[in-house]
Amino acid sequence: MRYWMLIGLLFSSSLWAQDTDQTEDRKAGVAHFQDSRYGYAAANLMHLNLDYDNRELTPTGLGLRLGGMVDENWGVELRLAAAPSGDTFRSDTSRNKVDYTVDHVGALLATGKWSLDAPVLKQHLDSLFVQGFAGVADVKVKTVVRRRCNTVCDSDTRRNDDTSLAFGAALGLRTRYNIGLSLQYMQYVDKDYITVTGVEGGLEWYF
Repeated sequence: MRYWMLIGLLFSSSLWAQDTDQTEDRKAGVAHFQDSRYGYAAANLMHLNLDYDNRELTPTGLGLRLGGMVDENWGVELRLAAAPSGDTFRSDTSRNKVDYTVDHVGALLATGKWSLDAPVLKQHLDSLFVQGFAGVADVKVKTVVRRRCNTVCDSDTRRNDDTSLAFGAALGLRTRYNIGLSLQYMQYVDKDYITVTGVEGGLEWYF
């Protein structure tokens, strides 16, 4: 009987050691995540493509992003942007013209991010990454119709606000100085009469 008790104690001690190792691994993983700076703020230079009124316009603007990761791969992001540098459509048959700008872009997105080891410049680069986005976006487009005549000129301003499912993807790199760069493609609005997409370059700071 004493031998069976010794065998039982032997197995119980090994199981206890295994549980301790797993606990330590979990603690190490949590500590590694907390030390890895998975919150981020970013500024994006935006080149938007606006398909509106059966016309293709390309306003440009600036966006701000604030994100946080729940774990190493999944998180949420809020982005706000505007494209006041608009594009102008000029009629071939009259002196009228239409200015197109974007008053605002607002989006709440879920994001997934996967990092890869940097193959070169490892003393400066922490990782390369691919990132995906999916959520809801709201875009307000401003149009100013300018009618020209010989004596008096007038204008007509309209705003159209649309909400749609949004999605996108990004490629980027993260340096060892908690600064990163990304190149993104986003589709903010996709409806029958309006589509808003963008190619964006982002400068990111991790905290």
